[in-house]
Amino acid sequence: MYNIFRIDNVYQGRLKKEEDLYYGLMNEIKNLDIQDGFITGIGSVTKASIAFYNQKEGTYENTHINEPMEIVSLKGNISLKDDKPFAHIHITLSKRDFTVIGGHLLPDTPVFALEYEIFSYAGENANVRKFNEDTKLFLWNF
Repeated sequence: MYNIFRIDNVYQGRLKKEEDLYYGLMNEIKNLDIQDGFITGIGSVTKASIAFYNQKEGTYENTHINEPMEIVSLKGNISLKDDKPFAHIHITLSKRDFTVIGGHLLPDTPVFALEYEIFSYAGENANVRKFNEDTKLFLWNF
């Protein structure tokens, strides 16, 4: 199962120091009126909130890391959930001791520096997230 899209536009930008990473990216997506696409970025944060999905329990386990870290990878997809743009973003972070941690990006992750690229897809048939009973997740509905 898959959809085929063409890239419509590529937006490059950066977030301000101390801006919340998740909300900052969501605001950019809303301001650009992007309903379908993907996002990537590099930079660093002063602390982070991330989540791990416990497949057995069907719940998210949240954690907070209260130290500066480098963003090794930030990537996600943009689609519609409840008729609104929704960004599902994963982040991988490197600590000062060079250990790595990652998970779902959550609010309460202040930016030290961030450069991002948002790719929007052409067309009017945006991916839509619907609840999937098998996984207990909101997944693309195709």
